[in-house]
Amino acid sequence: MSGLLPPPRRIALASLAIVGALVGTGGCGTGEAPAPPTGSVTPRPKATAAPEGTGAPTRRRRTQRAQAPVRSQGGARVEVIATDLTVPWDIAFLPDGRALANERPGRIRLVDAEGRLQGEPVAEVPNQARGEGGLLGIAVDPEFAGGQPFVYLYVTTARGMQVQRWRMVGERLRADGVVLGGIAAGSIHDSGRLRFGPDRRLYVATGDAGRRQLAQNRRSLNGKFLRLEPRQYRAATSRPTIYSLGHRNPQGLDWQPGTGRLFATEHGASGFDGPSGDDEVNVIRRGGNYGWPLVRGSRHEGFIGPVHLYRRTVAPSGAAFVTRGGSSWTGDLLVAALKGEGLHRLTVRGSRVTADQLLLSRTYGRLRGVTEAPDGSVWVTTSNRDSYGSPVSRDDDRILRIIPPAG
Repeated sequence: MSGLLPPPRRIALASLAIVGALVGTGGCGTGEAPAPPTGSVTPRPKATAAPEGTGAPTRRRRTQRAQAPVRSQGGARVEVIATDLTVPWDIAFLPDGRALANERPGRIRLVDAEGRLQGEPVAEVPNQARGEGGLLGIAVDPEFAGGQPFVYLYVTTARGMQVQRWRMVGERLRADGVVLGGIAAGSIHDSGRLRFGPDRRLYVATGDAGRRQLAQNRRSLNGKFLRLEPRQYRAATSRPTIYSLGHRNPQGLDWQPGTGRLFATEHGASGFDGPSGDDEVNVIRRGGNYGWPLVRGSRHEGFIGPVHLYRRTVAPSGAAFVTRGGSSWTGDLLVAALKGEGLHRLTVRGSRVTADQLLLSRTYGRLRGVTEAPDGSVWVTTSNRDSYGSPVSRDDDRILRIIPPAG
């Protein structure tokens, strides 16, 4: 496994300021979102590189206390905090402020509470890294600090997709069991994202595995959003709740602060299963049917339509709301784009997307994961070493830390 990954290099920090006014109005209901203009990016001088650490000090193992979120004056700021990764697919934060980052070939990396990438992985996860598969999503048990030190992984195996439970023991993760199987895997459309909701249930997004008829088959777990109760994810289950169906390849999900609405991104057709385009942002409702493969685009008669639509393919991936206060971005949904190579800032009013601003356009290449950190910063991963991309920097792939603008 380790032979698939280049050895990590010392962390390089570089700062950029994002400048630009809010741009075009996004689609509402099932309307089309016009391609937004690009916000300009002004480079700043490099910061001093942080030395590579050997482990977070013991005093950092306490649960982080709430503190004022970090904010940047004069525009958002971007730092490159980790380099030389191989397709960092997702990030999850531990209660003490450390972060776990998945590399798709199977390595889980630790970033300490000071933002330093540690040299040795905390686990190497056996997987079948075929096509779009491998080690994908990651989520930390909501009771991690209260005696449930578990981390949940979404993994492609020879038997299909699995949600696995791993236990944190000291500085290592150890396999603890398979929570959920029975999800077909394919070389495409494995989805891969999982998140804990405000209700402390585990939500799992599944793709159609390239077999689009599965999305409407209620006996299949593919093309669905699944929900697991605590008693299920801390043991094992073959009967999760099918929360919604009719999905092609959902990639990102998060809950709107204040309302609890579940927003999700989804890839539209890419040529072999219909003309390329019609990427979606949806509000996911329990029992809802989102129509794939029977309908697409702005025509969703009889099904639930998107609240935001990209006619031209951007390949929306990870998504996260800015939940902490003190920023002009607070309440906005940030969406990473793979083919679109940028970060979309969606202004959301209720369940409507009212504006779409494109940030970091063609600056860092393909963007994959988006996670809000405990300190209020936003971490974004690049995906330039996957089969669809190519490095835009000798430091690829990277983890970016964005400091939202004050306001």
